[in-house]
Amino acid sequence: MDLRDASRRVGIAAAVATVVVLGAPYAVITGPEYASQLADYYASGAVGAAGIALFALLSAVVVASVERGNLEPGTLAGAAVVLGGATTLSAASWALAIEPTPVFRDNLWLVWHARAVVALSVPVPLSAAAYARALLS
Repeated sequence: MDLRDASRRVGIAAAVATVVVLGAPYAVITGPEYASQLADYYASGAVGAAGIALFALLSAVVVASVERGNLEPGTLAGAAVVLGGATTLSAASWALAIEPTPVFRDNLWLVWHARAVVALSVPVPLSAAAYARALLS
């Protein structure tokens, strides 16, 4: 397996994993008493969790579509790097802006959730950069 194919697959998988882990609290935490706290949790930061999910999914789509040949591959690879960077930067700003609420007391794993989202988003721009380098060299 060459670097170009491996970095493409890693980028897509990391972007999808970021979105899946980002949505985990909605699937795990139940109860009407936590609804407003989860809404505040996801709305934290400059773009919130919706922006992170948007950037991650766009990154996956762009990386997946480079090989289709509809646009110039170098342009799409550069766009994937920018979108991957936006994913990680928005995830980091979201993680830094979160303020603990009572939902954290009842769900201790939530303390590490935002950090896990940031950690999962880091391979997105790195693999996009590796893919762009392999594509353009």
